[in-house]
Amino acid sequence: MKSIPLGKLFPLSLLCLASVGFASSEPPAPVSLGNNTYSITVEASNAFHRDLDKLKAEATDEANAFCAQQGKQFKEVSLTGKVPMFGTGYAKAKLVFMALNPGDPQLTMPVTPAGTVAAPVAYAPTAYAPVAPAAPPHLTTDELYTELVKLDDLRKKGILNDDEFQAEKKKLLSRSN
Repeated sequence: MKSIPLGKLFPLSLLCLASVGFASSEPPAPVSLGNNTYSITVEASNAFHRDLDKLKAEATDEANAFCAQQGKQFKEVSLTGKVPMFGTGYAKAKLVFMALNPGDPQLTMPVTPAGTVAAPVAYAPTAYAPVAPAAPPHLTTDELYTELVKLDDLRKKGILNDDEFQAEKKKLLSRSN
């Protein structure tokens, strides 16, 4: 078996690494998510590129260029990024955006925390049903006697006349049934 000297293997491995790490790639193409919504994921070209802000800016530039090419306006829905531990993958930025016609009302609508454009809310006056007064609780025999004595005291003191006394007595008796 023939072995390759270490001096020749090292430059060859550097050449392979350089071609992989610095290879030019085409700009990312937007992926349609439906309903005028797209996503673009920009990945670093090598493990040494860890500038997440630069990747996010690149994704935003690509989305703006895509929208301009379509004659539409850009609206960001969400922009996230991830920088994994060194050696476990490449840094990535993912932009979800909408490509909307100029003057579209969704351009001015806020984006919800879930990452969607909030739908317009129509506020209508609320109609409230009248609430019937609660029926008074039933009276026990002892409670009925106590209330009738109080009413009779009020009549004797002249606070209630005979008609008022009879009306209140009738209400109390109806609650005892």
